[in-house]
Amino acid sequence: MKFDIRNEEKVVITGFNGIGKSTLLKTLMGEIPALSGSFRFSDTIKSIGYYEQDLRWDNPNDIPIDIIAKDFPRLNQKQIRKNLASVAVKNEHAMQEISTLSGGEQSKVKLCKLILKPCNLLILDEPTNHLDDDTKEELKKAVKEFKGTVILVSHESAFYKDLDARVVNIQDLCVKKIR
Repeated sequence: MKFDIRNEEKVVITGFNGIGKSTLLKTLMGEIPALSGSFRFSDTIKSIGYYEQDLRWDNPNDIPIDIIAKDFPRLNQKQIRKNLASVAVKNEHAMQEISTLSGGEQSKVKLCKLILKPCNLLILDEPTNHLDDDTKEELKKAVKEFKGTVILVSHESAFYKDLDARVVNIQDLCVKKIR
């Protein structure tokens, strides 16, 4: 089986829980070895932005300002606060331990990190989990405007239905392989 994604194409991967959508993305990111087969990224892919659905932090006691500062040391406090505010992280939440924040607030911090990293391939694993409707709309707008390739795993058809994306049901790929 061969599956291609063109440069600057947006592809949504859907399918029932447990079929391997997140496993596929983790394989693409090199977090786990491929079970079989191989893949390669185009030479045009210079940098990958990855949004993992799990809310794991190196240090759960860190505050969002410190998390951003560690990953982007050239930013000063004012720039960090401005970037966190751009994804609707409230000032008081920017000073709270990340582990004490709601899933939605933690997701916003992850989105801030993603926005700050220049890339031309976005790999997004269930990015709408934990997000309120307003934040989902802003995320949808950002994905629409992104000038690169997007691989998005989502169960929310309302989120991806007007992204002008190719929708691939992973079950169909698996069935084709078995036949």
